[in-house]
Amino acid sequence: MDTSKPKSRKSRRRLGARQYKNYSNEMLKIAVDLVRKKQISAREAARQFAIPKQTILNKVNKSHTKSVGCPTRLSDDEEAKFIKVLIAAGEFGCPLSKLDLRLVVFEYLKKNGREDVFNGGPPGKAWLDNFLSRHSLDLSVRSTQNIKKNRAEKGVDEFMEYFRNLEETERCCSIKYTQF
Repeated sequence: MDTSKPKSRKSRRRLGARQYKNYSNEMLKIAVDLVRKKQISAREAARQFAIPKQTILNKVNKSHTKSVGCPTRLSDDEEAKFIKVLIAAGEFGCPLSKLDLRLVVFEYLKKNGREDVFNGGPPGKAWLDNFLSRHSLDLSVRSTQNIKKNRAEKGVDEFMEYFRNLEETERCCSIKYTQF
């Protein structure tokens, strides 16, 4: 049995490596507002708030406004529509699985002539995981649960109500699906 001390983990950053963001967005906003109102200079704001001067100037001049990282494959509007569809399907008692969501997105892109967004195939599991993490406040992944037989039995009225709700949701979200 090995009784030696656990090895300490080495830092991956090299000495003198670039410093990354160590300030809050609120502090940056305050610094930018002060510089815009010409109450203090950008150099003075950088010194007081410990924010790089160029970052403050970029915000004042409204340059570098895009979010950090790779842009998403779907627009924010398209993602919002898919969230509405997923929530509606869950409320109507027919939630979509991860595979269903990937196929729905692929069919949507095919119908809009944008199959090349995911190299001609459906979105991958990594895209799905990132989509769910981006919208974790609205969506969650749940496992199925067993229900009693009398709750599982549905009548014709419930099915007709489901399809009426589905048509209303399609009109609302302007995502069209063909019958299978």
